[in-house]
Amino acid sequence: MTRTSIKVICALSLMLIQLAVSFGAASAQSSSPFLDPPQPFKLDRARQVFLGTWQFIADHYVNPDFNGLDWNAIRVEYEARARAAQTMPEFYALMVEMVSRLNDGHSVFLPPQQAGALQSYRLGSGTASVTGLAASLRKMPDHSLLVLQVIPNSKAAAVLRPGDRIVAIEGVRLDREDRSHLLFGREGAVRVSIQPPNGAPRELSIERETYSTSQIPPPVVARRLPGDIGYFAIHDFLSFTTAARSREVLLQLLRGGRLNGLIVDVRTNDGGIVGQMVGVLGLFINGGSAGGYVDRNGAVDSYVIPHGKTIAALTDVPIVVLTGSGTNSSGDIFAAVMQASGRARVVGLPTPGNVEMLQAVRLPDGSVLWVAVKNYRDPKGRFLEGQGVRPDRLVKADWWRYALEDDPQVRAAIELLRQP
Repeated sequence: MTRTSIKVICALSLMLIQLAVSFGAASAQSSSPFLDPPQPFKLDRARQVFLGTWQFIADHYVNPDFNGLDWNAIRVEYEARARAAQTMPEFYALMVEMVSRLNDGHSVFLPPQQAGALQSYRLGSGTASVTGLAASLRKMPDHSLLVLQVIPNSKAAAVLRPGDRIVAIEGVRLDREDRSHLLFGREGAVRVSIQPPNGAPRELSIERETYSTSQIPPPVVARRLPGDIGYFAIHDFLSFTTAARSREVLLQLLRGGRLNGLIVDVRTNDGGIVGQMVGVLGLFINGGSAGGYVDRNGAVDSYVIPHGKTIAALTDVPIVVLTGSGTNSSGDIFAAVMQASGRARVVGLPTPGNVEMLQAVRLPDGSVLWVAVKNYRDPKGRFLEGQGVRPDRLVKADWWRYALEDDPQVRAAIELLRQP
């Protein structure tokens, strides 16, 4: 078993649609590129998986009342249904459904191939392949899919740019029906409506293709804005290389000269590995508390920001962190610690406060169970779950509709950075 704080909710599901599928009911859809073909149902193996999943949740789940569920009754219901399953995919769909009954936005059951795809992405290896649109996407509050990154030299790269949004798939608007699964799972063309920032939608066909997880660009990007303001976006902390990649792109940004301010954008950050998040904090803050996690018995795991890892050229540079409804888990915690330490001010919208720690449990068949086992407490002793981060400057805007230079929240951040 390994411990990590990886956020597996709807937004991460969308990222893993490119790696896999939505982790709710969509996990059972045949369009998933990672679902095994039907296999004979092996009752003994399935029973081990079922009992291991149910028992771990019974023993370690963060809320001893199971969010109002009768967990013993859940066992009776799903054990009977599992025995009636005819194939392993059918059984896995039941496991996904059972864990989703906790309804906490965190806990999830990943069948073997989804689990392997996620691990491959986190390690930066190319052992897993994906068939579908060669781009990293996030679901926005209006149900459109924001393009974060496009795999270089792919078919998608010929027509998509970061900042574009997919607003319809096969003629159906996404605010009417979620059709995101149609972007993945097989090769061939898919018809989409693409809306660029500040532009009108255009309909076109994009070829799905097969690529390896190693081709997915790192989840960090940086650029210099007018007035020597730096812009640094961290899309997630899922990869074990995120802290190192963050240092690289920031040092590259600084090669262009001193910055008068830095905007750190975590509005699309689903979260990820706590250690990587703490490592990125260490680029800006020289030591101190990063808060800690408390289990249902009161035991605490504390996190300390490392000393001596800060980037010297950023020491006196004022920082603004951008937050929103898509800032979750370790992304949420990052913003909370930057604000609580006084190292940064926060601009944008409140965060959801979706920060429970997950523990990964590898099961005998290669499935992985992620279970919420601890609640986060910030350096000032405040529990963040359900509370989130309150911005220092609240700016209500559908920021994803704008180009970066026209983004109202970015403009507000620049204004704040220019103040004495």
